[in-house]
Amino acid sequence: MMIVSILVAILIIVITGSFYLRKRKNHPPGPFQWPLIGNLPLLRKLSRALGGQHFAILELSRIYSSDVIALRLGGSNVVTVSGREGVKKILHSEEYDGRPWNEFIKLRNMGNRNGITMTDGPEWQKMRSWVVRSLRSVGFGRREMSDLLSEELQDVLKRIDGGGVRRLKPIFTPAVINVLWTLATGHRFCEGKKLQYFIDLMERRARAFDMAGGVLSAIPWIRHIAPESSGYNLLTTINREVKAFLMETIDSHKANYEPGKNDDLINMFLDEMYSEKETARSFTDDQLVMVMMDLFIAGVNTTATTLDFLFLNMVINQEVQKKVQQEIDEIVGNSRTLDLNDRAKLPYTEAVMTESQRMCTVTPIIGPRRVLQETTLLGYEIPKETTILINLWSLHMNPEYYPEPDKFDPERFIKNGLYVPDENLVLFGKGKRRCPGEVLARSALYLLFAGVLQHFQLLPVPGEEPPKLVRLPGLTISPKQYDVLLSPRKIGAPQS
Repeated sequence: MMIVSILVAILIIVITGSFYLRKRKNHPPGPFQWPLIGNLPLLRKLSRALGGQHFAILELSRIYSSDVIALRLGGSNVVTVSGREGVKKILHSEEYDGRPWNEFIKLRNMGNRNGITMTDGPEWQKMRSWVVRSLRSVGFGRREMSDLLSEELQDVLKRIDGGGVRRLKPIFTPAVINVLWTLATGHRFCEGKKLQYFIDLMERRARAFDMAGGVLSAIPWIRHIAPESSGYNLLTTINREVKAFLMETIDSHKANYEPGKNDDLINMFLDEMYSEKETARSFTDDQLVMVMMDLFIAGVNTTATTLDFLFLNMVINQEVQKKVQQEIDEIVGNSRTLDLNDRAKLPYTEAVMTESQRMCTVTPIIGPRRVLQETTLLGYEIPKETTILINLWSLHMNPEYYPEPDKFDPERFIKNGLYVPDENLVLFGKGKRRCPGEVLARSALYLLFAGVLQHFQLLPVPGEEPPKLVRLPGLTISPKQYDVLLSPRKIGAPQS
């Protein structure tokens, strides 16, 4: 009897709290927040029905006529934000720079507040600054990185030599990994079972997570009741595999450590770890594992998926592909393969890449952010500790900013023959949490995309239905798998 009374009391408190939040002055609108589960079933239902969480959030914004929507996902107060004004305010305001620390993020971070992505505070700022400086020291954004990318492009071209029907993503993903791996460890990953295992590991991990943290974030205690169906066991298993994989390389560096040998990121980290500086306590094995995880999660999957969309859009839009190749032929000529120095001279190619990223934003929902102090957003009161989800899809596919948003039109970003970026696009974040790997990602996208198109024409597979632009929801948005016919071009020769 006493247990029943306690449960009833808890329900009354939860329900009363829900109504109290509704009565707060200037509280954002949103659906009724049910006790215990909040709006989790509604959000999941809408996401399944509409094709993704970004569509679900847009639908709620339409229903409640507001770019700012209040939700309760299990035990977390969540505010979703759409539209240019709200998104811009969040990305550039320090009070939104925090990260929540829920069960999902604890799992994602292997139980520790480490790394440069899913943590915050003074330690995060110091570690992020150190990573950015150290990457520059080993060639990030400089000639060394350019040379690495050029070598990987040549490797990709060799793998598709002769053309034929191919699936491109498995061919160019190793190129992205190898550049990052070289900067981090001092050597290429190369080919073989170990590389494929790492790729599979990253893909399994991406499939296991979703941007809101799923049921584990909203109802953390469910891991004790349903560890399999909630995904808890899968995530912990993958974490162990990832850590063991990375520690093998870290331990190898430790065994061969030479003080002052700062030729890669791991050796620079070990220098800090073994130093007598006061900051050395921040440089631990767990910290290094998480930093490497953050770099590869941000740098590999998103870049490879963005490239996958780019090549798909060329197969679908043959006239656009021809214009890209004509521009490359005119500027680069037929005596050499293009390089990063040619990029500024290829405005249409740049515009095509931007248009593909606009239409096929790999991370349409970014975040989550944690509000560090009570604040206001578009006239609404936002309490401290609220979790914020940012809907970039509301900008990139907004007909007010981009007429006929579903039309692939690179000319949107061309003015007087020059490429002009658009302030409504958020491709690599903004503010203090802007992606530290942006330089590498942009360079890899350009060189691998333009380099392949310089040498090959991408065509639908004869006898098969031409591929269509289908966006599959998940942790990141990805295209439906497709094959392409690669037809070798003579560099610089006009194509029919």
